[in-house]
Amino acid sequence: MRRADLLLVWSAMSLAACAPRAEDQAAALVRKYDARLAEAYRSADPRIVEEVAGDREASKITGLIGVKYDSGLTLDAQLLSLEVLGVSRKGDRIDVRTDERWHYVDRQVGTGAQVGEASDDRYRLVYHLEKKDQRWVVGEVELDGPPVIGRRTAPLGDSSAQHGVTKVPPADGGTP
Repeated sequence: MRRADLLLVWSAMSLAACAPRAEDQAAALVRKYDARLAEAYRSADPRIVEEVAGDREASKITGLIGVKYDSGLTLDAQLLSLEVLGVSRKGDRIDVRTDERWHYVDRQVGTGAQVGEASDDRYRLVYHLEKKDQRWVVGEVELDGPPVIGRRTAPLGDSSAQHGVTKVPPADGGTP
């Protein structure tokens, strides 16, 4: 092989090694979504997720934030850890499976005082990514197993009803 051909092959291999993989881009979108979600909850501003959330997901977040805010609360949400368990493509959708740990504290609007007990929760989630206006967004998030919720009660009632994640599978693995 000629030297020029070797340089061309080496250059192509170098570019391929530097190009972001689809799996890495999907995981990066989930991380960006989670960061924006925590900021939206803290500030009670659902517009913060608009760039990274599809219409269904953005509507769900708006409702969750609105319920808390109407009760004089914001949610101080902090992502403690996120492990990507897998990325798969299904037609025109990409699914990202994660294992996540979150810390939550409800806070009084205005004073920032803690209301109720804090909660350390763990979720296995599936993020369904979809195309919206030529860009990838989180179209829907669903549980991939029962959540582990630290607190049993929250200022607005049963904490399991306030997680806003669709299709909660029962603990016995049966159909919801």
